Amino acid sequence: MRYLIIALSLFGSLVLESTLLEELKVAGVKPDLLLIFVVFWALFHGKVNGAKMGFIFGLAEDLFVSKFIGLNILCKMTVGYLVGMMERKFFKENFLVPAFTLFFATFVNNFLYMIILQITGVDYAIGAFIWDTTIPTAIYNASLSVLFYGKFYESTTKGYLRPERRR
Repeated sequence: MRYLIIALSLFGSLVLESTLLEELKVAGVKPDLLLIFVVFWALFHGKVNGAKMGFIFGLAEDLFVSKFIGLNILCKMTVGYLVGMMERKFFKENFLVPAFTLFFATFVNNFLYMIILQITGVDYAIGAFIWDTTIPTAIYNASLSVLFYGKFYESTTKGYLRPERRR
């Protein structure tokens, strides 16, 4: 059941991002639902599982909606790993933790994205990218985390997404 929920989350996020959320842009940006799930996952499951989830969700995003294969993989996998490194340091019951974490994780994700594009020769205006894209997306992601985190927390601690127990 756990894998079905993860797959449905991945598929649903991809569909929503490429359809409905295109129409619900705020300040010209849409939230990154895939990044939200990766950050939530890493908060509860650690750096290795956070990186794995970042890889899977980044690959799906690259294959279905991105121009560059590997770019989202690297960004989301790195963010999943970095957030997962701090897994034991967070008080997960506090609903502000994922909001602040997502705010900064969005900055890291977008900064890596921009740097890799610069390295590959795609020219981006750094200042405009930060002010026009990264800050509004970070605020949007952080705001949505408050709505989604309660259900994710409940499912991860008591429901279908809780970590598997080793025998």
